[in-house]
Amino acid sequence: MAEANFKYAVPGDVLQSYIDGLYEPRTVWERVFLLLKSKGVDVYSPGQHERKCTSPYVVVKNTGTMGFQGSNQIGSQTLDVIIYYPATNYSGIEPYTVQIQGFLSGLREYIRPTGNITPVVLDNTVNGYTQTLEYQTFQRLRR
Repeated sequence: MAEANFKYAVPGDVLQSYIDGLYEPRTVWERVFLLLKSKGVDVYSPGQHERKCTSPYVVVKNTGTMGFQGSNQIGSQTLDVIIYYPATNYSGIEPYTVQIQGFLSGLREYIRPTGNITPVVLDNTVNGYTQTLEYQTFQRLRR
C-alpha cells in the first residue's frame, strides 16, 4: 500500500483504502482528515491552502498534548477543526459548521467535542469567515 503524504494531498489509493476499510489511520489527526476527505469536504493540513476563500474548506490542526495531573502515562490531545467560508455568504457558515460537526460525530469513539467553539470572524487575509471547533482525545503519552 502507498505511503500517505499529507503535506500536499492524500493519494487516491490511501483515501479509497480508508473508505473500503482497508487502511487504518496512524494518528487521530489522520483519522479526522481522512473522514472529512471521504465525506467530500475540501480539507487541508495547516499552511496547505494558499488561495483566497472562494468555496468552503476546513483545516485540521493538532494543537498539542497535555498529561493529566499526577500522571506521566495518560493525557489528552486536542485538535482544532478550522472552518473557512467565503466572505460573500455569511449565512452559509452556520449550516456548514453543523454539517462538519455531524460528520465528526461519526468518530465519537476517538474524539469528543470540548464545547469550545470560537465566534465567527472575518479573516481578510483569505477573504472569508472562519470559526474553530475544538475536539479532544484521550491517549497514552508517548515517551
